[in-house]
Amino acid sequence: MNKLKRAITYYLDSNDSFAGRMLDLILTLLNLIACGMVVIESFYFSETQWPEILKIAESTIITLFLTEYILRLYSSEKKVKYIFSFYGIIDLLSILPSLFSNSAFAFLRALKVLRILRFLRFLENETFFFGKISKIQLQALKTIFTVFTILFVFSGFILFAERHSGLQNIQIKKFSDAFYYVVTTLSTVGFGDFVTVSSGGKMFTVIMILSGAILIPWQAGRLIQMLLYIESGKTDVVCGKCGLRWHDRDASHCKACGSIIFQEYNGNS
Repeated sequence: MNKLKRAITYYLDSNDSFAGRMLDLILTLLNLIACGMVVIESFYFSETQWPEILKIAESTIITLFLTEYILRLYSSEKKVKYIFSFYGIIDLLSILPSLFSNSAFAFLRALKVLRILRFLRFLENETFFFGKISKIQLQALKTIFTVFTILFVFSGFILFAERHSGLQNIQIKKFSDAFYYVVTTLSTVGFGDFVTVSSGGKMFTVIMILSGAILIPWQAGRLIQMLLYIESGKTDVVCGKCGLRWHDRDASHCKACGSIIFQEYNGNS
């Protein structure tokens, strides 16, 4: 059984093998479809109006997400830790909205937009199913992803708040309306042709602006910092003792604590 758990963990979390890379590709495509369905669903006010193909697609994706969650939980050495980990919570929140959409917990449908956070798992390191990218390219992807995630998540939250406010004069009725409103608001253009009228919509707008003001400069700042370090001749090496990052390319010892960070043996580091 331990061998089976190790195999499941290896193929789910590693893309060193062909099977692992294909699994990463499949999960990426599933995530894209799941996020795309959030947009398509917004053109229907309730699930009873969905065409049959949309219902089948939703059921299929939720079944696959649930299977992945069970496999990750089964193969985890510390199951409680996985359940309450960031990725464990995101995996669960990707499933729950569809399981309770027709009950008293219908408000959970708004959490479907959090499916986009499942992509964070693929941005942990520079290795992808198609190959390896540089640290600069990875940080650029993280910056772009941060911007799009804020736009996508708050478009869904604001749309849900407006459509379920009970007000008759709402202007934001589809995901495209909400996305347009979020882009113009966050970019401070603010044409004013779409505005929120519900208290929930206004609250999410405030949270969106604060999130954008904090997260986007943070990620962009890290990208600029990496570019400046590389331009100045630094290399991305982390000291194992004090954790200092970015050292001179020819440095053999950490300039902060003096520990060895690079040593050569018979021509090999």
